[in-house]
Amino acid sequence: MTKKEEEEEEEEEEEKGMKDEETKEKDERKREEVKKNEGKERKEEEKVAENKIVMEEKEEEEEEKMENTKKEEKEEDKGGKRGNSVSSYYLQFEDAMLKFRDEGSSGGLWWAVWWAAVVAAACTRLHYITEPYNVVWDEAHFGKMVSWYINRTFYLDVHPPGGKLLLTLFGYLGGYNGTHSFASPTVPYEGYQGILAMRVGCAVLGAGMVPLGFHSVWCLTGSLTSATLAAALITFDIGSITLSKFILLDPPLMFFILASFHGLCLLHQLSHRPFSCAWWGRLAYTGLALGCVVSVKFVGVFVVSVVGLYTCLDLWDTLGDLRTPLVVVAQHFLARVLCLILLPASVYLALFAAHDALLLKAVSPHAAEEAHLSPAFQMNLLNNALNNVSQPKELAYGSLVTLRTNTLAGVYLHSHNLTYPGEAGAKGWQQVTGFRAKDHNNYFRILFPEDDPEQKDGFYSGAPEYVAHGDWVRLYHPVTGAALSCSKNRSFVTKKHSLVYTKPVNLTNVQQEETPLGMLTPPKGTSSASITPWQMWQVVVEGGGKGQTVHTLSSSVKFLCVANKCALTWSRAKLPIKWGGGQAEITCSTNLQEPYTNWIVEQHYNPYLPNATYEHLRAGFASRVVETHRVMTWINSRLKPEGSDRFNSHRPWMWPACLKSQVWYDVSFRIVLLGNPIIFWINLVTLLAAPAMLLHHYFTTKRRRRPQPPHLAERKSRQVFALRWLLIAYLFHYLPFYTMDRILYYHHYFPALQFSSMLTAVVVGYLLDTLHTWMSPARARHAFTWGATVFLGVLVISFRVYCYVGYGHPTVGGFNPDNSTFRAVRAFEAWEI
Repeated sequence: MTKKEEEEEEEEEEEKGMKDEETKEKDERKREEVKKNEGKERKEEEKVAENKIVMEEKEEEEEEKMENTKKEEKEEDKGGKRGNSVSSYYLQFEDAMLKFRDEGSSGGLWWAVWWAAVVAAACTRLHYITEPYNVVWDEAHFGKMVSWYINRTFYLDVHPPGGKLLLTLFGYLGGYNGTHSFASPTVPYEGYQGILAMRVGCAVLGAGMVPLGFHSVWCLTGSLTSATLAAALITFDIGSITLSKFILLDPPLMFFILASFHGLCLLHQLSHRPFSCAWWGRLAYTGLALGCVVSVKFVGVFVVSVVGLYTCLDLWDTLGDLRTPLVVVAQHFLARVLCLILLPASVYLALFAAHDALLLKAVSPHAAEEAHLSPAFQMNLLNNALNNVSQPKELAYGSLVTLRTNTLAGVYLHSHNLTYPGEAGAKGWQQVTGFRAKDHNNYFRILFPEDDPEQKDGFYSGAPEYVAHGDWVRLYHPVTGAALSCSKNRSFVTKKHSLVYTKPVNLTNVQQEETPLGMLTPPKGTSSASITPWQMWQVVVEGGGKGQTVHTLSSSVKFLCVANKCALTWSRAKLPIKWGGGQAEITCSTNLQEPYTNWIVEQHYNPYLPNATYEHLRAGFASRVVETHRVMTWINSRLKPEGSDRFNSHRPWMWPACLKSQVWYDVSFRIVLLGNPIIFWINLVTLLAAPAMLLHHYFTTKRRRRPQPPHLAERKSRQVFALRWLLIAYLFHYLPFYTMDRILYYHHYFPALQFSSMLTAVVVGYLLDTLHTWMSPARARHAFTWGATVFLGVLVISFRVYCYVGYGHPTVGGFNPDNSTFRAVRAFEAWEI
């Protein structure tokens, strides 16, 4: 080998050696990194183990504290036994209170407290149940409806039928025969069987609120202390008792509201066991309660919103749990649709079907109760003039008709011999109004523009001539012998419209007018007047063309004043009560597109025309359901305070502080709806404290470095859930009233009050149950005993002070605030006690 070759080999060997050293260094680095990672993992495992040990030590320390507390209690008991009898009794009482706090979940004690709450609720609601045994406040309203159900007589109300059907069931089971008039407050009940059964039924529902509130708070917190306080707060509120003693919708409303929320609490309790038999039962129970509460009053939709919000959030959490397959999420969704949407809707429709089946007949042919409803609806009612009606199909000149606005809750064109006041040059002009009853003053005769009827019965001789689109007619009011006229003057209420009135005239041959409701004679002394364009009305058939005749009950018609180029309309305003009786204002509007300018011919009388039947226009069940709810909504929207109601109406800001009372009965016996003001004021404090507690919890949760012990964390979690949902429920039942401009009364607040009472129970119960976490055992024991005792004692004493404000008390010579029995406990001048 040459030297060059030897040198190259040596260089190659050196390079190989270098490479081997580099690979060795890399391997060593990798080994060191692996060792470091293993060390980190070991350190993390050690930290986790240390945390576990710390948690176990904390739990052991707490268990030792509890054991020491029990030992101290036993030693104090021994010392107490050696002391005087008073201290001995006090120590025994403390033992009982601690047992109540620490062993509340034990079956015997829990059921003892539950039954005590039930008995207290029943006694407070049934006390003075017959005092006074007369019609009280809205018993005049709802008692009358019970009589109508018993007698199968139709009526229309702004509330759904479920609550009134339940009151009817109470009366029917008690033997009530529907003969009491309930004409007005103070009418006595003596001699009428079944009235007391209705009051007792309402009292039982009111008493049922107490166990529902008790168990709802128990499900939310697991604390017997909080549950007991909730039962006490609901039991000793005098306003809730007053609302529960009489024949009203408030007892079933509040009962089903609390039952619906109770269902929410039960569902949350079984959220870890979906699709079990118990879970399905609780879901169905919640749906039934929701259906019932909405069937009593539409404000039941507030608790429906609470349950709906909880359901949506629960489904959202289920969807966000990646361990849950989408098929299972879909099953959760369908289960809630079935039980919380379809089931309540079925309950509501079933109750409405029962209501519809029971109310078969009208009160009278005048249709005063069903006048808000369409002719198609009225055809279903026996005794109504439109039931099985047979009358001419096409409108002819000379026909005697009634005209009704073709709108929701329409009115009849009506006139009478009352006149407008002398303002605006209307002195002596007869009023034209809108009226909601079938009345002989609703009849008008259709006349030619210039020719009067030739026959003495008011009809034209010869072949009938039919009224068609574009024709000019006169509308003659036979009762007062006057023609419908329009004026240049502005109407009295709706200033942008023209005034409509009737002007007395003498027809050529007609001396008397005969209508289906009897013989009617025009007033004497009317002077004949020349026909003017202000008495001419052009007929415009909606959707019709030249030659299109007017059909009874089906054609929508406008009447245009020829002289003023305006349409006869219902302005939706009311005439002043002083001279117009509060009847609807009829005017002439230049806005020809207004729906209230459309009229239909409802009743049509003409013996010279062939009659037709109208069964094809009769409304079916679905149409009746839709129309009834539209009319109920319309009436509710018009319940605005007028006259004295402006002073009697309460505003929502007054309610939480109990600033105003409401007198229910004051005839030798005085009942005032006030409530327990102490409970109101305590609730007001906790309503302000609860949001602060929630904010504090969320803040400390974010900033906490060390985890809480498991049992404390669980208790805090339940506390926060209870606070959050009770506060939501309260706000959902209270805040919506700020958006309402209808008449509001004090009793509208009491559903929200039940949630504020349960909220107070949760807050106070939590503070009492957790005293030992920041006090020494001995001090915590004394503080719990004194705190719970004083709180319950305040409730009992305040109940005793104010209870006969709600139960009622005899009065002599009327109410005198300066000489009242309760003048010393009157906190505000607005309290009429």
